[in-house]
Parts: sequence; structure tokens; C-alpha cells
Amino acid sequence: MAILSSNQGPSPVRIAVIGAGLIGRKHMQLVSASSDCQLAAICDVDPARAEAAEDYRVPFYEDYGALLTEQAPQGVIIATPTGQHADVGMACARHGVHVLVEKPIAASVMEARQFLEVAEGYGIQVLVGHHRRHSPLVQKARAMVQQGELGRLVAVSALWALLKPPDYFSVAWRTKPGGGPVLINLIHDLDNLRYICGEICSVYAMTSSATRGLPIEDTASITLQFESGALGSILVSDTVPSPWSYELTSGENPIYPQRDENCYHFFGTQGSLAFPSMSLWRYPGGLQLGWYHPLEKRQHDLEHADPLVAQLAHFCRVIRGEESPLVSGWDGLKTLTTTLAVLESARRNSPVYLDVSD
Repeated sequence: MAILSSNQGPSPVRIAVIGAGLIGRKHMQLVSASSDCQLAAICDVDPARAEAAEDYRVPFYEDYGALLTEQAPQGVIIATPTGQHADVGMACARHGVHVLVEKPIAASVMEARQFLEVAEGYGIQVLVGHHRRHSPLVQKARAMVQQGELGRLVAVSALWALLKPPDYFSVAWRTKPGGGPVLINLIHDLDNLRYICGEICSVYAMTSSATRGLPIEDTASITLQFESGALGSILVSDTVPSPWSYELTSGENPIYPQRDENCYHFFGTQGSLAFPSMSLWRYPGGLQLGWYHPLEKRQHDLEHADPLVAQLAHFCRVIRGEESPLVSGWDGLKTLTTTLAVLESARRNSPVYLDVSD
């Protein structure tokens, strides 16, 4: 008599989404489409968003406490406004529920610390949604820099320049402090640079709101120093027609028209890397060096993959105890601290030095 073996994997984990706005709906779509998990419930304070739950045929709640008590999900994706991240996260912790929280982890360093201390006390895992770390392009760039393929890292230059349309600012919070490109957009790039290049130990920034005249920055120029001694520069503006930003060069999100350009350049003693084209420039054989000799260009071709899909699969493994968070809560706090230091430096017109210890 033949014995039949089962190749079935683990049961799908039950995940709820709290916050049914734009990014929350994206998470709902991904959870619903994944074989690793199933959508358990949806929560939003706006009852008009109950139709999202009807679409997915899951319960809808206006009170996340009731959702956590009645549905007992194994994991929660927090996609609420930033000011609610810490409160929702602590409620999840007290119910023993692991969380994936959208960036930034919280509205302030103090709130983030309180959230993480409660999470540790209840033994739950916190994964912060800096999803670009799951990109094959970002992971390859990190490997090349960290493994010395460029030699010793000397410098990095980053551009984030594009034009946000006028109707973007019809949403009130986007015209108030915290709604500018530093906390909304640059935080992604700072997390990328921390992940690829190592810890940032100081920032010196200038910001301007001269183009739009709103009470938020629209342009920033930032100098960085990394713990390794490498230097960095970032130019940020959401007021200019430009293809040089992560969004428009990476091809990561299909809603943005991709351009064949680069947004980051990494410079080392043995070579330089353009990102996301993944073009490596160096002298052939390393024998004839200097500007009188031709450089060789080598192309790294990588398959593109949706980092949000990879992040969700990773979150399911975190919930099952198979992996530790790629971006832990404390790691996400460091990115928040670095980003807030940019605004603080601009306010003080002086460098801000960061504690890079664990």
C-alpha cells in the first residue's frame, strides 16, 4: 500500500488591515491575493469605507479595539495616519498581535519608543514598512557596497526631484508641518542609504519653501556623514519637472511613468555604481588608473520584483516565527530619528549629530 505524502505548506495567517485609505487598500489587495495569508477584517474610522470590506467579504469595524478582541488576527497591518501608529500598535501588542506598521513608525521619537517598549513587553514583533529594502535592486546595491565591490566607500550622491501636481495639496494635512517631502518622501531615501551604506552619524540641511510659499518645505539640500567616514549629499524638491527620483527611475510602482535615468550614485576607491541602472564603472584589471585611462562599464542585470509583495511574504514568515523583521521597530526608529534631524538641522542652521550605537 502506497503512503501518500502531503506537500501542503503552513495554513495561511490571518491578517487584518487597520486604515482603509490609499495604502491600506493596496495592502488589502496584496493580502487577498497571497497564498501565505488571508484577510481577516478591515478597520477605519470612516464608515463610508465599509464598502472595501464588502468587496473582500470580510467584517468591517470602526473601532480597532473591537476588531482585535472579536477577530483575534495573527497579524495587523497599520495603515492609519502617522499620528495613530503608536496607539494602534500598542493596542495590537496588548492583544498579542504582530504588526507591520507603515512608515514612519510614529509621529515622534518619544511615541515610537513607548510603542516599542510595550511591544517588547508583550513579546510581539514589529516590522516597519520601509518596503524598498525588499527590492532586488536595493539588496544588490547593498551587497556590492558592503562586500567591497566598490572598494572603500567614499561618497554617495542622491537626487529626489519631481513635480507634485497642484491637486496633491488639496488634502489639508499636506500643507501643514510634517506634510512636506522630507517626512513623506525623503524618509524612504534615507532608509535606503542607511541600509546600503551604513549608519548616518551627522546631517546638515537647508530647506526652502520659496517656490510654493506654503508653511512646509518644498526643497532641501542635505549633507550627510556616515559612520564609515563616507560623505553624502541629497537634493530634494517636489516643485520641478525632473525624472531623477526613486519613483520615476526604479519602475517599482506602475502608476509612475518609468524613465531610464538614475537617482543614486555610489563612489568607492575601486569603482562607482549608478542606481537603479546598476552600471558599475571602474578601470579594467585595476592596473592603469587615473583620468587619462578609459573606464570600463559593467552592467548588472536583475529581475524586477514588487517589494510590497516580498514584504508581505516576509511579514507572514515573521508572524510564524521563521524570520526576524528585516526592518525592526528599533531600526525604523533610527530612520525616523535621522529624518527628523534633517528638519532640526534646517531649523537650527547647524549640523545635528546622531547616536549610531545600538
